Amino acid sequence: MKNILLLIALVAGLPAYADHPGDRLDEVMAQKEPAFAPVDLNELPKLDLLGPDGEPLDLESLSDQVVVLSFVSSNCGLPCADQQALLEKVRGGVNASPMLDMVTFLVVTDASDPVPGPIAENVVIARAQEPIENLIDQYRAIAPDHPEAPLVHVIARGNRHAAVFAGSAFRDINMILYVNGLTNAH
Repeated sequence: MKNILLLIALVAGLPAYADHPGDRLDEVMAQKEPAFAPVDLNELPKLDLLGPDGEPLDLESLSDQVVVLSFVSSNCGLPCADQQALLEKVRGGVNASPMLDMVTFLVVTDASDPVPGPIAENVVIARAQEPIENLIDQYRAIAPDHPEAPLVHVIARGNRHAAVFAGSAFRDINMILYVNGLTNAH
C-alpha cells in the first residue's frame, strides 16, 4: 500500500514539476542529498562474477539497464544490513512503477542471506570469483570521500558509472528520483 501511495505521489507530482532537472540531474541531486556523489566514469573496474545460476555475469550483459550495484560482505554487519533495508524501500518504489523493467539491483556478496525480505524479479545476487574485499576496494576508490560507509553505485545504461550513494543515511525517494532521471535519459 505504501508503494502505491508513493507511486501516486510521484505521478501526481510530475506535471507540476516544471523544473525537471534533465541534464542537471547530478547537480540537483547533489544539492538535495548529502550522501550523493556524482561520478561520471565510462571505465568501470572489472567485475568477475558468478550469477545465481553459477554462470559468469558481467555488467555488459546489463548494459540496457540502470544498475543499482551494492556489495554485501559477510563481515560488513549492521552498515550493510541497514543499507540493504533502505534499498528494499528503493526497490519497492522502483518496482511499483514502469521502471521495473529498466532497473536491475545487483548485489555482490559472499554472505549467505544478503537481501532482506523477498527477492524481487529484478534483483540479481552474484558471487565474486575473487575475494569480495578486492572488488569493494576497487569500487571504493571511485568515491574516496566516503572511506567507511558501504557504497551503492548507480550505473546508467551503457555502463556509465553515474553516481554513488553512501551508507544508509540517504533518502530512498532521492535514489528513486535519481534512478528515474537515468531511465528517462536518452
